[in-house]
Amino acid sequence: MIQQDLNAAAAVHASSIALKLQDISKIYPGTVALHKVSIEVRKGEVHGIIGRNGAGKSTLVEIIAGIISPTEGQIIFGDKGYDSLSRISAKKKKIAFVPQEPQLILDFTVAENLFISDYARMGRLINWPALYDKAEGVVKKAGLNMNVRIKAGDLSVSEQQLLLVIKACYVEEAQIIILDEASASLSQKDEDILYRIIKERKEEGNTILFISHRAEELLKVCDRVTVLRDGRSIATKEGADLNKDTLSDLIIGEEAEKEINSSAASSPLLRDTEETVLSVENLTSLGVYQNITFDLKKGEILGLAGLRGSGRTEILKGIIGIEHPDQGLIYVNGKKRRFAAPSEALKEGIVYLPEDREKEGLIKILSVRENLVLNSLNKITKGIIVNRKKEKELVTKLINKLDIKVASPEQEVSQLSGGNKQKVVVGKISAAQPHVFLLDEPTKGVDISAKQGILNIIKNNLCKDAGVIITSPGLEDLIGICDRILVIFKGSITGEFLRGDFREGDLYLAIQGGAGDKSS
Repeated sequence: MIQQDLNAAAAVHASSIALKLQDISKIYPGTVALHKVSIEVRKGEVHGIIGRNGAGKSTLVEIIAGIISPTEGQIIFGDKGYDSLSRISAKKKKIAFVPQEPQLILDFTVAENLFISDYARMGRLINWPALYDKAEGVVKKAGLNMNVRIKAGDLSVSEQQLLLVIKACYVEEAQIIILDEASASLSQKDEDILYRIIKERKEEGNTILFISHRAEELLKVCDRVTVLRDGRSIATKEGADLNKDTLSDLIIGEEAEKEINSSAASSPLLRDTEETVLSVENLTSLGVYQNITFDLKKGEILGLAGLRGSGRTEILKGIIGIEHPDQGLIYVNGKKRRFAAPSEALKEGIVYLPEDREKEGLIKILSVRENLVLNSLNKITKGIIVNRKKEKELVTKLINKLDIKVASPEQEVSQLSGGNKQKVVVGKISAAQPHVFLLDEPTKGVDISAKQGILNIIKNNLCKDAGVIITSPGLEDLIGICDRILVIFKGSITGEFLRGDFREGDLYLAIQGGAGDKSS
């Protein structure tokens, strides 16, 4: 009788589980991205996944979505386990995936993007009026006011992301919907729409995996939250039992925080100078960032810490002249300046390393040599004639100094690894010998050894005769090399930390909107 009751209870439990991950591991050469992660996701719940940058969040959900395969472990639906899923098999199991960056065909209309997977079944002739009517019905059902006949490229990034969400929910009719940082690029209005859709889908019995860096958001929408740390599942807790402080403790971990904080405390300020190379006063871009004011000293490494969408990238673009602020003043070496384009800033000794090296940092069809000298042609040319001897000396010096692994300077830059591509971008901007470096996530998308190499270059080379402003997707990089960190929250500077006061827990709470000024 007891055994029957246990069996019945087990059956009820199994029937309430939408998805089970058992001992999932993912190993890349030199890196353990996930180690024996086990999670049970219930039917009809919003299940949050959170962790520091590099904790394994995206790797985990990409395994569930069939984008990558695990090294070991099983993905279990009901009583059947799978060693891996393909993208097609995941879709057949009604799993939809909305990635961090909108992935649409920008030259296609909203309607075409919604129903592109149905094209093959439509035959040679497509009933366009019916397609548009169908798309309008989906958009209306989602409560949006969106013209389905315009190209997706004409939508804002926020609208593009929301379009993918409604496609997953109302077109693919997924039972398990994975939202990987889907809210990070949304406007406040579209964020509210997303939360409404999540609530509606939950009430319909759908299961939602919600990945986010924002503790407040997870606590608002999730029934339960799983915390990943260094590729391991640390805990799964009921949302009602968590707050920002307890979540922060789980995410960072006492031992990891001690190690990072100890390293920061033992390393002195990198420079001590009174020479100001850049001043920003009340820089404002309406609706993006406001009243940004700070000074940057020669030899100083200043970090901008903030969640994705906080405005840190936009501030750098406002300074350099890529996106023009509505008001505010910029002083370079004491002289008032306002840049219409990065080329004007370059003449004044300010260079920018973009977040997206593939699109903005490199010209992929050019060689390593050609990319390295792009910002310093004035140093190797006389009139329109390139001094090949000077060029060779400059390129050789940069390759050796930055330890760029390259078969030849004539090798096409697109053939390099991610870490070496990033070093080429760093070399390109450092060759100009600027007064100010603006580095937007310089370690993004590189492996651990390449990351440490780039951080050492910044710490030991770039800041010798210049000021450096750096952003990073993780606090560890900033704590490791910065003299000072400014916290950016919703477009405002809300805190300042000096090196001696760096505590990862305090910084983490500050970027989530908690109190955090340690400058006094």
